[in-house]
Amino acid sequence: MKLTDEEQAILTGKQGEALKLALLTLVRYGESFGADCLAPIASAHLAGSFAVIMYKTYYRALKMMKQEGLRVKVLTTVNPWPAEAPSSLVNRLVFSRQRFLDEHLAALGVTRNWSCVCYDRENIPAKGAIVAWAESSAVQFANSALGARTNRNSVMIDLCSAVLGKTPRFGYLLDENRRASVLVKVAAKKPDVSALGFVLGQKLVGKVPIIEHLDLSRDDLKNLGAAMAAAGGVALFHVEGVTPEAPTLKDALQGKEPEEIIAVTDADLNGLRSWQGKKIDLVIYGCPQLTLAEALAIGEHYVGARVTTPVIFCVIPRVKEELKATPLYSKLLEAGVQIKAECPLAAWTVQLPPRKRILVNSGKCYYYLEGAEYGTTEDCLEMSGVKT
Repeated sequence: MKLTDEEQAILTGKQGEALKLALLTLVRYGESFGADCLAPIASAHLAGSFAVIMYKTYYRALKMMKQEGLRVKVLTTVNPWPAEAPSSLVNRLVFSRQRFLDEHLAALGVTRNWSCVCYDRENIPAKGAIVAWAESSAVQFANSALGARTNRNSVMIDLCSAVLGKTPRFGYLLDENRRASVLVKVAAKKPDVSALGFVLGQKLVGKVPIIEHLDLSRDDLKNLGAAMAAAGGVALFHVEGVTPEAPTLKDALQGKEPEEIIAVTDADLNGLRSWQGKKIDLVIYGCPQLTLAEALAIGEHYVGARVTTPVIFCVIPRVKEELKATPLYSKLLEAGVQIKAECPLAAWTVQLPPRKRILVNSGKCYYYLEGAEYGTTEDCLEMSGVKT
C-alpha cells in the first residue's frame, strides 16, 4: 500500500502507540485484500457493542486509546445494547463488561445511538461517500439503499478506521466491484421482503444482484438487505428504479449482460415459513430494530387486543422514546406487548435450557438465532392472538 508522509510518521510511533497499532492493523488488513492506499471516510459504525467477556483484545485496544487521549476522527455510531436489563444470571455474566465498554466508547467520542439502524437518522452518508461500517445489515443498507461505499468490516477494523478517519481502498469502494452480475426476477405477486432476502442470500452468496423493479419502501430495503446479508453475505444489491445506482437495469449492470438470471416464486417464499404446526413460546419483531414507522404499523393491530403468546417489539432506543409520546404506547402495553430497546439476537442467544421456540418475521433473526422459526408479519400477528 502507498502511504502518505503523515501515515508513515504515525507508523514510527510519533503520535502514540495506540494510533500506530490502529494504522498497522489497517495496513495489514488492506494489503491482504490488495488495497492500494487508505481512503478518507465520512463516517464509521461500530459492531462491538456487546461487552462479552471473551473480547479481551478489544478491551485492551479501547483502554489504550482512552489512556492516550484518542478520539474518533469522524461521526461514529454503534450497534445495540445486548439487552436493556439482562434478565438472567447467564446474561449478566456474559455481558459483565458492558459498563466498561460504555465508558470507553464515550471517552472516544462515539455517538452512542445503540442501534444497528444508524442510518434511520444519526448516520446517513451521502451517495458516493466512503465510510467504514461494520454490522452486516447496516453495511448492505449503506451500499444499496444510500449508494455510499463500504466494505463489510469487522470489530476492531471499524474502531481503527474511526480513530484514523481512513479505511483501505478496495472491494466495494471501487466502481468495478459494484456492478450487478445476477439479474433477479421475482414472480411472487406480493413478496414478503424478508423471506425474499433470505432466499436470495442463499442463492447468491456474496454476489451483487439487480432485482427487477419492485415497489419497495425504505424499511422494505432494510429488511430485504438484512436477510440477504445474513443468509448469503451479500453486502450490495440493486433494485431497478429504486436504489440510487440502478435507475435502469443497464446502469446497475454497467452496460454488460448479466452472468446469471434467477427467479424467485411464491413457493420459494412460502417454503421458509417454518413455524406452522409448532408450539411457539414467544413472538419477536425487530431485527434489525424497528423504526418508528414499522412500530406504528405493526402496533396498530394490537390496539384493543390481548396477546395470547408473549410479544416483544425490539426498537431503536430513540424510537422507544418517540413511541412513549404517542397514544399507541399505552395501548400496546395494555395489550401485553413488551417494548425493548435491545438486540434480540444478543438478548436471546444465551438461554438456560429448555430453549424457547421464537417466531420471527426477520430473515436475519431466523438465520442467526437458535430456536427461531420464520413466519410472515401476518403469521406473527396470528400466533400472538391478533386477527388480520
